[in-house]
Amino acid sequence: MNTTETNEATLENMQEAAEKVAEEKTWFDALEASGLRITEKQKQDISEKINDMLEYQPAIGLFGKTGAGKSSLCNALFGQDVCPIDDVAACTRDPQSVLLNMGCNGIKLIDVPGVGESAEVDEMCEALYTELLPKLDMVLWLVKADDRATAADKDFYERIVRPAVEDKKPVLLVLTQVDKMEPFREWNVEQHEPGATQFQNIHRKATLMAEEFGLRENQVIPVSAGEQYNLAKLVGEMVFALPVEQNIAVLRAVNSEYRSEEATRYVKDNIFDMIGEIIGSVCFSASLAVSEIADTIHDWWQSHEPWWWPI
Repeated sequence: MNTTETNEATLENMQEAAEKVAEEKTWFDALEASGLRITEKQKQDISEKINDMLEYQPAIGLFGKTGAGKSSLCNALFGQDVCPIDDVAACTRDPQSVLLNMGCNGIKLIDVPGVGESAEVDEMCEALYTELLPKLDMVLWLVKADDRATAADKDFYERIVRPAVEDKKPVLLVLTQVDKMEPFREWNVEQHEPGATQFQNIHRKATLMAEEFGLRENQVIPVSAGEQYNLAKLVGEMVFALPVEQNIAVLRAVNSEYRSEEATRYVKDNIFDMIGEIIGSVCFSASLAVSEIADTIHDWWQSHEPWWWPI
């Protein structure tokens, strides 16, 4: 048999194997069809570990002054308001109860009071931030794009937030209401995007904020909730920054129009790898490598999307 015939035979065998996998009702059946033997006890252990991954509710804190657009942004992304913290003093006394009681579509959104409004509020915010930050999985710091009074934001971020989150959990600075940046009359209302000069000003402001807050440029996301501008980009950066057990919850929670193909593919690939690792850890004497397990699940998934998959 020549090389061409050998390659064709190999390809045919791979296609037959993939078709066989696709015919199985569950991914356990698919794995067994691929040569992996799994006991009922192992299936139970694997299912519990996967369910633990899927049931995790990431807590996302939204920081920013009153009027920064937290409610508008969350309405656009998730279809409902953030959970407000009205009584700052009460929340300072019992931040854990705030964290546990504010669930939203599989994630927890917490509206954290902004700084710079009064010395009294700033003092209470400092205590609240210190208590709350360790309990969060992600920080979204919202700043109005045309707000020039950001000294208090930068001071609190540098003193309180950065030490608590640096190298531990992701932070994104969200420039909101960019459609109001000068020259605001350039905004293209039909295409929902900035004009040329306005785009340059928005990019310049994003670069400046990245430098002032000590962030990478991809951590500063200009958006307009009202104009639905750049929201898919924000969702993508949230997804890329979070581990798989957290980013799948975010992807499931956001409105489908903001799930980019890139972010969706990233989450799905991460799930394949995570499930492969879980199965490999339970079936430690497996005849299949973790990568082969992930590939088998991928083949099965093409015709049997699980009920919990967001798309």
